[in-house]
Amino acid sequence: MSNGRRGRRSESNLGPSNEAAAFRGVILIVVASVLGILLLWKGIDGPNPETNVSSNNLSTTTIAESDQDGSGDTEGDSENPDGSLVTEDTTTTTTTTLFPPTPPSEVTVLVANGSGIAGGAGTVTDSLIAQGYTAKDPANAIPTDETGIYFRTGMSQEAREIQELLAPGFADILLQMPEELEVPDSTVERVAESDIVIILGSDGVILSE
Repeated sequence: MSNGRRGRRSESNLGPSNEAAAFRGVILIVVASVLGILLLWKGIDGPNPETNVSSNNLSTTTIAESDQDGSGDTEGDSENPDGSLVTEDTTTTTTTTLFPPTPPSEVTVLVANGSGIAGGAGTVTDSLIAQGYTAKDPANAIPTDETGIYFRTGMSQEAREIQELLAPGFADILLQMPEELEVPDSTVERVAESDIVIILGSDGVILSE
């Protein structure tokens, strides 16, 4: 008899304990579900600190590069019909002649006639004086077939100007003055005093009949 009553009391005591455990389990599940939903919602809608930092860094870098190459300054630029910018090139080029030609009045020229045409040296001398050159008295040269314009060192530009004046298109008659230009004795002194010596030849490049 006593065993039967104890058994029923034990069973009646187990009932409430099982119900409480089940209730607590349900609550834990609900709480876990709510927390999971909250965490998921924050993960989707909330800002990502790493993403924001990367975006800020990229933005700063872009601005810095724009400032360095001047692309961010569009003041004074015009636009094409399609909206693209047109920039003007303000680069200017300056050409400077380091050694300008000596003025004709400071260039001493001697014309020596080897063409065989009488009075040829005087005719060419008068033409040079009319252009402002300082000319020595006309002289004689050893008869020659070839015309030449001989210039001293540093007078090549001045010699070319005379060549373009007297024989345009015949640049091959320009020659460096040798140490001793072969001329008659009566002409040697005037050669030594001249910057440019013109030898008239019978080829008719400068003088012809």
